[in-house]
Amino acid sequence: MRYGSKEAIVRNWVQRHKKKIKRGLIVILVLAAALYGICFYMSYKAADIFNKTVAERQLFPGTVTVERLTATPGGTVSFENLLWVDEDGHKLVQVPEGEFTVKIRDILTGRIGTQTLETVTLNNAYLHLIFNDKMELQHIKSHPGDGEKSGKKVIEITGPKGNRPFDSHIELHHSVIEAESPYRHFTMEDVDLVADIHTKGKTDINLQAGPFSGTVAAKSLRIRGSIDFAPETPQYDLFLLLTECNPKSLGAGLDIDDPATISADIKGPLDKPVIDGILTMDKLDITTLVFTDVKGQVHYEKGILDISDVTAGVFGGSMKGQGHVNLDNKSYTADIVGTGLQGSIAAHDLFLRSDVDLNLHMEENRTAGTKAIYGDFQAGPGRYHGLPFRGISGSFAQDGKNLHFQDVVVSMFFGDVSTNALSIVDGKVHMGTIHVDYKDGSHSHHKGPGSN
Repeated sequence: MRYGSKEAIVRNWVQRHKKKIKRGLIVILVLAAALYGICFYMSYKAADIFNKTVAERQLFPGTVTVERLTATPGGTVSFENLLWVDEDGHKLVQVPEGEFTVKIRDILTGRIGTQTLETVTLNNAYLHLIFNDKMELQHIKSHPGDGEKSGKKVIEITGPKGNRPFDSHIELHHSVIEAESPYRHFTMEDVDLVADIHTKGKTDINLQAGPFSGTVAAKSLRIRGSIDFAPETPQYDLFLLLTECNPKSLGAGLDIDDPATISADIKGPLDKPVIDGILTMDKLDITTLVFTDVKGQVHYEKGILDISDVTAGVFGGSMKGQGHVNLDNKSYTADIVGTGLQGSIAAHDLFLRSDVDLNLHMEENRTAGTKAIYGDFQAGPGRYHGLPFRGISGSFAQDGKNLHFQDVVVSMFFGDVSTNALSIVDGKVHMGTIHVDYKDGSHSHHKGPGSN
């Protein structure tokens, strides 16, 4: 009886609200049909949205093609196998899959522009960015002269005069970015990028990349911070971290493969960045010197890399130094002062017991084809094979793999032993005439080993 009464109550309620239920079902069906219609319309309009939003001819010269497009009522357009080539057929962008969202209001009103884009996500993409000497993208912004000649308004993306601003969220996942400008070329692999692009204001960037090659090579790259596009000349405010950077990749004659880590701040105008930071290396092997625990300050500006306040350990002693690298003319100079080096380690001879102070200068200019390594040294009192000496001093210069010494003086208990010609050629010692000045004022001269 109880269940029967409930069924009767339900039937009575349905009879009383029959018209309302019908109207509700009709509304649901209409909404479903409308939603389906919107989905169908958006899918139909996907190509139009893509063409108007992505392939605006003034902003993206060349040819942009895509294999598959779908759109949702929310304004998300998904695509597959996008390819953008410039007017000469060079590949600029290739994206296996990605998506972007647009403002529905702009689509419905037909007012489609750069700000119609809200978000862009690219997966496993390849981007080739080409900049001029002012760090302006060559395949995005028209050259001012072109606009003036044609009488058209010049396109400006950034700054207070920007008439094609972007205000969107960009993400790249596991992508490759190749960037080039006059005298610079970089390729970043395994790029993950999250950026909020505001080309009339501040753009926030968070980028991580794997292997980094080109003008500078490194194992990984991290950049985070912002670029302010509000001023007429955009300004950097970024933090940079390069790990296992290869100094040899700078192409300035630095024959150094030992990895370095650089953490630095990037400031200044977009076309003239100023970089200040810290350089560290576990090991630095140059000529016959092996430095450990290397630390120094780096400053980059206008193609010049200055390295100062360098400290390190070397052969049981310590080192201070500074360097200068010109990336444009492929040259470098370095000055090193070594203190308290253990002679037995430096000379690879356990029978030499003495502390050595060293001054070393190195320079090379690959453009001019010049190279020089020279310096001087002074050792304090010590012993060699048990034989005591009061000191050793001299100067040296390296010519290729050959090492030449001059003004070498060994102060002994009986006087000074000197020579003006001592060389190590192909691992063999060649010594000129040996002069002995005795304490009693007498002199003797002897033919050195390996001399003619």
